[in-house]
Amino acid sequence: MSDDKLRVSIGLDSAPPLAVRLTESQLKSLRTALSAGGWTDLEAEDASVTLNLDKVVFLRIDKDEQKIGFGL
Repeated sequence: MSDDKLRVSIGLDSAPPLAVRLTESQLKSLRTALSAGGWTDLEAEDASVTLNLDKVVFLRIDKDEQKIGFGL
C-alpha cells in the first residue's frame, strides 16, 4: 500500500463534513471500524481526532490531484 495521503471528507449527522488526509491503510482501518460503531481515535496528517462512528453518514475520497490554474 502507498503512503500517499488521500483527501477524505467525513460526513457527520449534524455537523459540517470533517476534512482529513489519510493513508490508504488508515482509510481501510476507518472503514472497518465503521461497521462496529462507537468511538475511535483517528490520527490524521495534521490532527488527532476522536470520532463518534455512529454519527458518520458518508465518506468522500477524492481520487484526483487537486488542480489550480492554467493547463487543466
